Amino acid sequence: MNISLENILGFKVKVTNVLDVVTEGKVYSFNSSNNTLTLQTSKKAQQPQSFKVIKCSFIKNLEVIGEKPSSNFFKKQPIKPAHVDVNRVDHHLKQKIQEASKKNELTGKGVSNEGQFLFDMLYKTVSDTKWVDKKIIILDSVEVMPPYQTENIKLINGSKPEAVTMVQRILQRGWQKLNESEEGRKGG
Repeated sequence: MNISLENILGFKVKVTNVLDVVTEGKVYSFNSSNNTLTLQTSKKAQQPQSFKVIKCSFIKNLEVIGEKPSSNFFKKQPIKPAHVDVNRVDHHLKQKIQEASKKNELTGKGVSNEGQFLFDMLYKTVSDTKWVDKKIIILDSVEVMPPYQTENIKLINGSKPEAVTMVQRILQRGWQKLNESEEGRKGG
């Protein structure tokens, strides 16, 4: 580019990048130190301000559209940043971290897809279900070991046999669903 980009602040431009993606907006700033052009892309004054930063080395074509602005609005009235509720952002961040941590706890490490599917079924029915290595532990009283068949269920901590019956039913339903989905894939 042979044009000095500092002189086009406030102009409406159409920028085509090397991938032929076209962006229109007003030139908000040009930074010669990192060779970037910032466009204000929001259409209406009522909308929140929206910007696009483009690396100049990625610009294939820059075309000025419209007339020269009567006054350089950007130099006279810079956009003030909007208020950010830090407490809300902090709360949102903590919530996302907690969700990711919970999802990580509910994902078995090095287990088969069937094992994870069966764990998810057990967890939906009994929320006190967790992974311990490759074993599924339900209510700290029933253990299911790979390959997660009904014969791989055993009582731990001297629990009642009714717990095993419940887990057997859930596993049988899970294996039935898995087998039906396998047959569906083979047949369709």
